[in-house]
Amino acid sequence: MTQFKKTFGYFLKRLLLLSLILSHIALAEQRATLIFDAEMPVINDAEQGQYAQLASVIDQYRKKDTNTFFIFGGESLGPSMLSSMDRGAHIIDLLNSLKPSAMGVSKRELSYQEDELILRTYEAAFPIVSSNLYDPLTHRPPDGIHTFAILKNANISLGFISVLAPEMIEKYPTNRVEVTSAEKAIIKAVIELKSRGVNLIVLHYSMYLPIFDQLLENGIVDLTLYKDQYFSSNPFYGAAHHPRNVIIENSTHAVAVHLTWQEDPLKRNLVITKDDIDVTAYPPKASVLKQEKEYAQRINSLLEEVLGTTETPIDLRRKPLRNAENGFANLVADTLREFTDAQISLVNSGTIRSNTEFSKGTLLTRRDIRTILPYRNTIKLIEANGQQITDALEYGLSGLGSESGQYLQISGIKIQYDSTRDVGHRLLSVTFNNKPLNPTKSYRVATLDYLLMGGDGYTMFKDNIELDYHQTSNFTLYDIMANAVLQQKVISPKTDGRIIDKATTQ
Repeated sequence: MTQFKKTFGYFLKRLLLLSLILSHIALAEQRATLIFDAEMPVINDAEQGQYAQLASVIDQYRKKDTNTFFIFGGESLGPSMLSSMDRGAHIIDLLNSLKPSAMGVSKRELSYQEDELILRTYEAAFPIVSSNLYDPLTHRPPDGIHTFAILKNANISLGFISVLAPEMIEKYPTNRVEVTSAEKAIIKAVIELKSRGVNLIVLHYSMYLPIFDQLLENGIVDLTLYKDQYFSSNPFYGAAHHPRNVIIENSTHAVAVHLTWQEDPLKRNLVITKDDIDVTAYPPKASVLKQEKEYAQRINSLLEEVLGTTETPIDLRRKPLRNAENGFANLVADTLREFTDAQISLVNSGTIRSNTEFSKGTLLTRRDIRTILPYRNTIKLIEANGQQITDALEYGLSGLGSESGQYLQISGIKIQYDSTRDVGHRLLSVTFNNKPLNPTKSYRVATLDYLLMGGDGYTMFKDNIELDYHQTSNFTLYDIMANAVLQQKVISPKTDGRIIDKATTQ
């Protein structure tokens, strides 16, 4: 933060100088409307809001105000059942029909690595922006990615910036690109946009931090945009925010921001009003609904195949899955261990999705398993010593209560911990074959490529030796789980006490 203040002070002087040069005459009042939405990885979902319904929202506002801009905040190219097949190409196709002014990159745009995101930029008929993605090979942003965009409509121009949180790399590891300082990237982009005479500067961000309120307070940017249906778990939730820091917390909602300001950069007196929009309340636009249905029809015949039945209820709600032993996660971890003939398996809870429940007797289809396991995680077998395994387990417990996907589901070992203890001191015991795990002994550990790449912050396995196993090595976790359900016909996922929180059992 100290470094930012120094950088901020230096660039603030430059911004003021630019403003003085640009104008000192108060001009007429200007108006514009900005529609913002994000977090739409699943198409044709009437409960969460369809792209066709969002299209109707946009059309309505564009008819009311010709100076209407539509900004999409991303978080949508993955993960989803369909994206696991086409890497998010269908989302870009649908967005092309909605004609965004720009799209900001959020963490899920890197669900299938940076090269797939680059391909999506060439399919998009609109700029895809990330101001702090950097490719060390080319010493510039990845191909197709804009560091900023100037959105023009009639005599109005808006500067658009989008930044990722550096922590994103822990959740969605990249092969090559890096996430640089958001603060420095913002200041650099703002100076360039000011020099080009934009009316206002809009910032989209992917994870809330107080610094965004400070940027608004100090006049560096004029409006910030953020959507997060899980914002209530953010440590800053409930804190006071700048009135022009627009945060959407409801997954079914979009927002229309009405902007009024003076052209004089010294006396803009920017005023905003907001319409909170329930997208699900709008009728779908026929042409876009047709697109969504066509995509659904292409895969329905394959995905509706019944693989098996569950004899026990399956609970995949986000909170219980990411804070405790889980029956279905046990089945996943056991299947992974058996598939590779490993002694131990470790699976991060964030790999398992859907945030839903299946009752006893439910017929499980390929669609269900694909929805539960949408990532194309490949299976890895490594050699790891007991200390590394212990370190991983302790790290997995550090996110308890935050619903972080780093919480580990396990097979082949049993652990006990105390959730009331300080981070780094929660793990009480680890046993393998009813004996304490030997910190110096090597074990065959099955896991996912995501964790080996450092995903969710698991850096302890990056240099471990990979072992061969007598199975097809390019199978994904979805592949082996779909096959397991198909072979067993009837599954009975359940907990068995392999993970115990002593704080809740005493």
